[in-house]
Amino acid sequence: MKKKLTDESFDMLFIDSPLYQLTPTTFALEIEKLVKYDRMDYLDAVVTLCEKFDIEFETIPKLLSKTMKEKIEVSAS
Repeated sequence: MKKKLTDESFDMLFIDSPLYQLTPTTFALEIEKLVKYDRMDYLDAVVTLCEKFDIEFETIPKLLSKTMKEKIEVSAS
């Protein structure tokens, strides 16, 4: 059985480094972690990450790869 993330374990998923940059690749990895460990759907994971990283929703398309967009679309239908 998969464990649900707590706020503390959620924070541990992210790299606390000033050198850490949120790129489409790292954003996708963080989405996949939430989907896997917290059983979120992809869209909820994106919203959660936007709140966590203070990302404006208008920025999301730049951070999503074609593959991730397809996964979100499939999970939403």
